[in-house]
Amino acid sequence: MANDEQPRGFHGLHAGDTVRTLMPFCVIAGLGRIFLFNEHFRLDAPGWVYFVIVTLALGVSGARMVRLEALCPGDPRLVVTRTRDVGPVVELMVAGFGAFLLWAGLFAVILSGSTQIWGGEPSHKSIALPEVVLATVMIGLPGFFMVYWRPMFVVDPNAKTIRRYPFGRALGLARSFAGTELRIFSEGYWITNTRHRLGDMIRGKVGKYTFELELVHGNLGESYVAERVAWWARAFDARVATEAECA
Repeated sequence: MANDEQPRGFHGLHAGDTVRTLMPFCVIAGLGRIFLFNEHFRLDAPGWVYFVIVTLALGVSGARMVRLEALCPGDPRLVVTRTRDVGPVVELMVAGFGAFLLWAGLFAVILSGSTQIWGGEPSHKSIALPEVVLATVMIGLPGFFMVYWRPMFVVDPNAKTIRRYPFGRALGLARSFAGTELRIFSEGYWITNTRHRLGDMIRGKVGKYTFELELVHGNLGESYVAERVAWWARAFDARVATEAECA
């Protein structure tokens, strides 16, 4: 087959993740504006520790998002597939609101190590520990998931491995699967809630996780789709899934 030389993967700049990479830096800017350029808040020693740790963590994660998620893989043979491919407008709404929630939760944490100043006088009132925990768990944690929870798979035909990243490649925490655990199948691919058929989607399945490998556009026939399914199976020493495994 003419396209057997290498699989199709992610190329260029991913628009949705490009928008999402801005969010950690927006949180840093928001926290810096409040605690470094606001006369009503003074960072004490614990506050500086919290601020530096949070800033470094957000900055490193944002930089890794740019390098590992927004940009195409350095190895052209790697296939990066997302379980939910989100566009820039949706990311602006979801990750943008998540960044606000994350900022609010981290604000409470840093505030616990700071002194509030009102009317030129330090205030003896401070945020209580239960309030910090509540803000972190109820506000900051949901925001964290809205910004970082982007499950994706990295398929490596050379190493014959599949790695699943629940929080994207930026945070690591991958689970690896051998190619022999992979099951390949295909099914019709339709525009949601319409009768318009785009073609056939070749999917891979490891354990309970299913992901997309290749979209065969148009109606090229069952024999062509079967050949592509067989090619993916050969590439990973995998096998074609049974009907029961496709469910």
